[in-house]
Amino acid sequence: MSRHDILAAQFARCVELVRHPAAAEKLQVELRRLVDFLRDEPFVLKDEGHVLSVNGALVGGPVLGPLTHRLGLHGVAQIHIPQDPPASEVTALVRGLGEQPGDDDLPSQLRAAGVSRVTVTVIRPSRAAPPPAPSVAELGTAGILRGDPMTDIVSSEPVEGVPALTYDPLPPDSALPVTGTAIPAAALPEPPMPLAAAVPGAPPPKKPVTPEEALEAITRNPESPNLSEILALLGRMVERAVTGGQVEKALAVTGLIVRQEQKVEDASAKRQYGIALRRLYSKSLLKALAPLIGVPAHREEAIAVMRRGGAESVEVLLDRLIGAPDIAQRRGAFDALRQMTEGTEQLIQMLGHHEWFVVRNVAELVGELGMESAVPQLGKLLVHEDERVRKAAALALAKVGSRNATDVVRKALRDKSAEVRVQVALGVGGRRSQGLAMPLVVALDEEQDELVKREMILALGRIATADAIQALIKCVQPSGKLFGKKRTPERLAAVEALRIAGTPAALGTLEGLSRDSDRQVRAAAEAAVQDIRKPKKG
Repeated sequence: MSRHDILAAQFARCVELVRHPAAAEKLQVELRRLVDFLRDEPFVLKDEGHVLSVNGALVGGPVLGPLTHRLGLHGVAQIHIPQDPPASEVTALVRGLGEQPGDDDLPSQLRAAGVSRVTVTVIRPSRAAPPPAPSVAELGTAGILRGDPMTDIVSSEPVEGVPALTYDPLPPDSALPVTGTAIPAAALPEPPMPLAAAVPGAPPPKKPVTPEEALEAITRNPESPNLSEILALLGRMVERAVTGGQVEKALAVTGLIVRQEQKVEDASAKRQYGIALRRLYSKSLLKALAPLIGVPAHREEAIAVMRRGGAESVEVLLDRLIGAPDIAQRRGAFDALRQMTEGTEQLIQMLGHHEWFVVRNVAELVGELGMESAVPQLGKLLVHEDERVRKAAALALAKVGSRNATDVVRKALRDKSAEVRVQVALGVGGRRSQGLAMPLVVALDEEQDELVKREMILALGRIATADAIQALIKCVQPSGKLFGKKRTPERLAAVEALRIAGTPAALGTLEGLSRDSDRQVRAAAEAAVQDIRKPKKG
């Protein structure tokens, strides 16, 4: 393996560790190692289309797959790190690549963090984030009393698929045309809601409730008197907003109803909210609100509203995941689907889609959700002709990590592609994957690719069961035969895995290596012992 391959693999590993909060300490170790590499030479990473290059030399290997994905996610074409860079700037770059894209592009984020020597070139410039739009809850009762809360909601930057949104207050009755021309229903003002019918001898009826008063009433008291009438009025308000293209208004009112429903304790009030929301949630409403998931100012509320929609929301989001024109919108739909609690069984059916990228995205999502019911269908994907699909399926199966997944994972560990095999190791998250220990041990004895072997060894450290520790002890011990001596990189990986495991058996093995004949192994073991014994914060 060339130095360029080693440098690229080390950089890729640091970026991947950012995505695992539990590996914070490991990330610091790998970052220090990366900075040490960079003291001797600069680092120019380029996306050459289908391959990566470092300092002009093409590089490859299974661990670069996730890095390529992160570069595409952020739209990065080139990264330049000068020789002997500040460690803080390297850390900022790695963390920026490992985290999800935000409102600003990666170069803007780095500049904001004070990075000056590390430079990033992106394929497309980012747009400035729109100013945040105040919600109904933020306006409060006082805001509603001062005026129409819907007119105070600032329109966001236009989103593809969503018409430009403005709210023009409807004219009073006196301002409506009096000619014989028919007036469209959408242009008519909301009729006032009578609270009581006129009865001879009865007191005069109360003043009709306006939409603004209905918003104020439900904001002040989610179990307001005349709740069913108020909810009906707000439902018509949402329908008119969707018909008129006022999607932000529809989201604000629907979001208010959903939030207030969660506050009620009275069974009758809960039932009234349920009836009102069942009537309100239509396919047209969900389709209109779905694009707002990609608008930072509305993302949180839009996801909450879509989650309340259940299975129908999942269907709309899946359609958006398939048909989204760019990766940012696909990622928005993906993140929203991760938070859904109902209707996820539809994902299993989507694993049989004819488009490879749809199957890959859904397989990744199934793995994030840990859907054990999807294991049989994921197993079928391990013979898919597209390697990218097999990689996603292997990673998902490892993340599920159940007993049923164990037998299927063995097939992934025998895949002809090293990039598929390594996904199993990368997906192992800890003791929940303890059933994968023995398949990994068996595969480790047969594996020839060094980088795959390293990831398998580290995965055993995260599992940390008795079987996994015994396999690591075997890996770290030098053979007594001249021609059977284990290579130092494999032993160093085993030392690191034992440090990750941190069990008494692992600690005892590391202490015994303090007298090892290999200087690198001895130093790594001593550092690992100190790390395990160090008092943990918190």
